[in-house]
Amino acid sequence: MLVSMSVDIDAPPEVVWTYLVEPEKTKAWFTALKEYDWTSEPGGVGSTFHWYEEAGGRTYNIDFETTEWEPPRVFGYRQTEGDFKSYTERWEIEETPTGSRFTFNDHIEFNGPFAFIIDVFAPRVAKKGGAEILGNLKRLAEAEAKQS
Repeated sequence: MLVSMSVDIDAPPEVVWTYLVEPEKTKAWFTALKEYDWTSEPGGVGSTFHWYEEAGGRTYNIDFETTEWEPPRVFGYRQTEGDFKSYTERWEIEETPTGSRFTFNDHIEFNGPFAFIIDVFAPRVAKKGGAEILGNLKRLAEAEAKQS
């Protein structure tokens, strides 16, 4: 499953970045995340973290390794252990004349005999959830930027 979505945010990249890498801030907008903990020193290529995520009526325990780290522009990571066959994601922040554009690109391969069926329906569910969490990120980052 490949899903890519973007949102324009009236906040500078430095504000949006904190919502990607600070666990409590990330959980505030990415509501499917129930746990997000750095399992190594935070930040930098090779750093590791753990997620406990609820999505599509299921729960997933996933360990990740950071593959890209370019503050405040790019945070990429890949599953090292977890409930998927593979899971890679890339979060990118582009500066715009009015603030930022946040884009996520995720590629998930499911396990099991019904993986091919899940691949048919999962993108629709992921995009619906994606629209909600992108709206959350926009609202929170813009509110913080206005307070600064």
